[in-house]
Amino acid sequence: MPLSRRAFLADAALVGGAVLLDGPAAAARSRRPRRKAKYPLARAGAFSLGVMSGFPGTADAVLWTRLDGQEHNVGVTVEVATDQGFRHVVDRAKVASPSFRDHTVRYHAGRGLAPGREYFYRFHTKTTSSPVGRLRTLRPPDSRQPLRVGVFSCQSYEAGYYTAQAGLAAEPDLDLVLCLGDYIYEHHYYDGPAGRKDTTGPNHDGDVQTLGEYREKYRLYKADPSLQAMHAAHPFVPIWDDHEVEDNYAGAGPDSVSKDPAHLENDNAYRRRVPFAERQRNGYASFFEYQPFLRARPAGTKIYRTVPLGATATLFLTDERQYRSPQPCHDQLLLPCAEDGAPSATMLGAEQKAWFKNALAADGATWKLWANELVLMSLDSAPGVPLNPDQWDGYAAERAEILGFVHDRGIGNLVALTGDIHTFLAGNVTTTGRFGGKGVGTEFVGGSITSKGLEALAAVVPALRTTNPHLQYANLTRRGYMVVEASPQQLRVAYRSPTSVTVPQSPIETIASFVVESGRPVVHTA
Repeated sequence: MPLSRRAFLADAALVGGAVLLDGPAAAARSRRPRRKAKYPLARAGAFSLGVMSGFPGTADAVLWTRLDGQEHNVGVTVEVATDQGFRHVVDRAKVASPSFRDHTVRYHAGRGLAPGREYFYRFHTKTTSSPVGRLRTLRPPDSRQPLRVGVFSCQSYEAGYYTAQAGLAAEPDLDLVLCLGDYIYEHHYYDGPAGRKDTTGPNHDGDVQTLGEYREKYRLYKADPSLQAMHAAHPFVPIWDDHEVEDNYAGAGPDSVSKDPAHLENDNAYRRRVPFAERQRNGYASFFEYQPFLRARPAGTKIYRTVPLGATATLFLTDERQYRSPQPCHDQLLLPCAEDGAPSATMLGAEQKAWFKNALAADGATWKLWANELVLMSLDSAPGVPLNPDQWDGYAAERAEILGFVHDRGIGNLVALTGDIHTFLAGNVTTTGRFGGKGVGTEFVGGSITSKGLEALAAVVPALRTTNPHLQYANLTRRGYMVVEASPQQLRVAYRSPTSVTVPQSPIETIASFVVESGRPVVHTA
């Protein structure tokens, strides 16, 4: 029988299963006169969701918070200093906390900041102050100093405690933390600890569809103290995957597995209360409100871009939901599909694909780090039978085009950093996606940071590696994150995992580590 992804996870007893300016453009913007916020300074109010910085540049960053307890448009004061006691303030401004943005606050800090420096920031009303956040600007464009990036995805609130986020908060010297999507989950998927119930939405079952309901979801997640600690400790760079809107949606439509897509969500467990297009707009709008993005005007939804990390690396962010065509064969798992690899199927869309290829070819950094939401390597359940068409396997022709371009242009040191599948994987990327093609890069897939995954299938790992010899590592049972360390000579990746996410506090340990030598696209165990 045809088997959907969600049904597969359930049957396997898996519990469910703004253009931001950078570089010279950002510097030019930062020199423009600051316009004072037109709203009166708030007399009081709590900053109960903490603070965060995002998209650091060499001399700028985006600062975020939310002010509670307001009915009208108000303003807050933001300060940036070189010291935690705020004796040496380099930037101070009054910024808006408007009701039409749910009183979220974003400030593009760019006055008085220098490359490679540590800064501290906070927000004020007349009588209250936010927690203090820390950020570090990026090193100069010609810097070849090593860098460290934390990477995670898939943080279902209900599935577990944010023990791994606390581990990320404590990681030393991270230049930034990258989220590969599924920062929130749009409805209930997992039964977890008794203290982690999600009662958002009008039916208090975790299902959110309107803008107000998505805002409620973000407030639930961001109230977690461990997540707040992570955001206060390191700059944050997020992209979205599917659950910021709806599971496995594709382009302008829902996943084709739904029996009645006009009235039911794709797993057919919840009824639609708003049309999918409206839900998508609501998911995107809340994402831009609750993340440290500067949104394109007017109200653009483009998130793909580069984040230069000096001469050592460039981070390429792609959007693998908004522009894609529907999954082949109604997104059925484990079955041969005649539509796999159809030339017309696209993951990135024509405009984004052209941008990505041109950006890769023009980049001069040693490492090209691809923030890639979905598994790039082929994962076959049987020889030639892709396990999951929602991944790049369902879009094999476009994958071959991109990876063939990388090979033909001699673009070296491509590293895909991937989320989505709730499983730790590591392997070699070839022009065909499978063993036997020409090597063009490597891929590191982080296990979900809390969301449950393929634990019930752990016994199939030997068979999975036999069927997919390009796969060098697989761990289906652990949750956690990865730390990527890049230098001009090599790239090192550590998979870090709490011993449990079912308790509020848990030790963090390294469960696997790898190294890739510059110029040699092969994963080695460290």
